Amino acid sequence: MNHPNLAASIFRIKPQDFSPHVEVASCFVECEGLFLFMKRAVGTLQENTWGIPAGKMEKGETARGAAFREIFEEVGIQLDDNKTRDVAAVFVLASHADFIFHMFHQKFSSFPTVHLSHEHQEYRWVTLEEAIELPLIAGAPQMIHQFKALANKPILPRKDFYFIRHGETDCNADPNFKNRDENLPLNVKGKAQAFSAQNHIRKFPFKSVFYSPIQRAKETKEILLNGIEMHQVELQDLSECKADIWTKMIKLEEGTGYHVCEDVESFLFRALQGVSTVLEEEGPTLVVAHGGIHWALCYLMMIENHPWKIGNCQLV
Repeated sequence: MNHPNLAASIFRIKPQDFSPHVEVASCFVECEGLFLFMKRAVGTLQENTWGIPAGKMEKGETARGAAFREIFEEVGIQLDDNKTRDVAAVFVLASHADFIFHMFHQKFSSFPTVHLSHEHQEYRWVTLEEAIELPLIAGAPQMIHQFKALANKPILPRKDFYFIRHGETDCNADPNFKNRDENLPLNVKGKAQAFSAQNHIRKFPFKSVFYSPIQRAKETKEILLNGIEMHQVELQDLSECKADIWTKMIKLEEGTGYHVCEDVESFLFRALQGVSTVLEEEGPTLVVAHGGIHWALCYLMMIENHPWKIGNCQLV
């Protein structure tokens, strides 16, 4: 029986009124840049649609344990605990049930033998771009884009750091500003914001500051640290994204309609690489950068205790 009316929206942070009935564990099984997708058997829920190996967690089971069990039951593949990476959990608002979806990922050096369960009729090894063109189960296109954005993120050490966005520019002040990628200086208000934040910054025992090389961030850093001796590092990885990348990237906040292109993937990876470099330093550390960098970090690190979009010269 087919269910054409099933629909799902995928979120990185828990939506309001989210009431999960189950948790699901999955694995993106990869070999030579191709991923394993299976076609559901006739008579199953969402028959004749495609998806990755996944299934419901059992009572008392961890997400990782469930992924290992489900993948073996569905396709006969034994995952390697040393090579299987925990990618992320996302929240699914579906027309039939809300649930938490755990994504794992393992790369194989050679194609493993696949033994399909009775729930599936066919399997293919495809690129993620090819997979998007298949008739997928509800929510799978968004899930693929979330995976693309999150799969290659470096693992950060658990260390505290502080982040402040640069002061206001004319572009920030005017939403109709034409060249949004122009390297603008701080405007009068932006300089005042930085001077105001200076007193707040002095309350913290920062040992070092890492900052974006873009003019507005450098100016903010110079005002904040005026008269303060501190180790300072200019870091290219903390540079802002282009306006079109920002527009595409923030759609990941929505449940549907987003598309993670190569430029968005690259920026997300760069942002996390930048913070990874910052965290190699002995803390406490201050980062002076941009709204796009902050949003990317919140998305990648699943920050839930403050907004992903912050104001100029806001310290978090």
